Amino acid sequence: MTLPMELQIAGPVLAVVTFLTIWWGHVLVRITHYSYGTKPAPVFFLGGLLVLLWTTQTDNALLSAAFGIVGLTLVWDAFELYRQEGRVRQGHAPLNPRVHKAAAGALAAQLAEVTPDDDDGGVCLSCGSTGTTRYLCRRGPYCKVRHWDRYTEGGKQKAEGSMISDQ
Repeated sequence: MTLPMELQIAGPVLAVVTFLTIWWGHVLVRITHYSYGTKPAPVFFLGGLLVLLWTTQTDNALLSAAFGIVGLTLVWDAFELYRQEGRVRQGHAPLNPRVHKAAAGALAAQLAEVTPDDDDGGVCLSCGSTGTTRYLCRRGPYCKVRHWDRYTEGGKQKAEGSMISDQ
């Protein structure tokens, strides 16, 4: 016995659209904030409002719902850029010293208090990276790492060789 029913494709389509826009919005916020700070937030907000306005003008219900999700995600991303600024200031997200000069200065001052002046241990005051996390460093204006070559394979062998010859 088969039940007569129509398949509704709207549910799965909207679920996929929601998943992809949340993922895309997360990545967009991180990349945009790292590159431009919070300056594009009004553009995201207005773009989201325009997409939401456009959804009221279309006759297709599925298209309207899908673009409604996209529009609301853009509006939310505008607010998320400001929240990302807070995460950067707390050290939970990467810092671009060229964009976030005030935050880089605050982080440098904080690390300078913790790091002794005679320490040549290689802590970057721009991003806090060390020899093991040097790939995070952009060698910003406060970079204290003076001997980056000692962290490479050849540099380790040279450093070990110079330590052996010093003994």
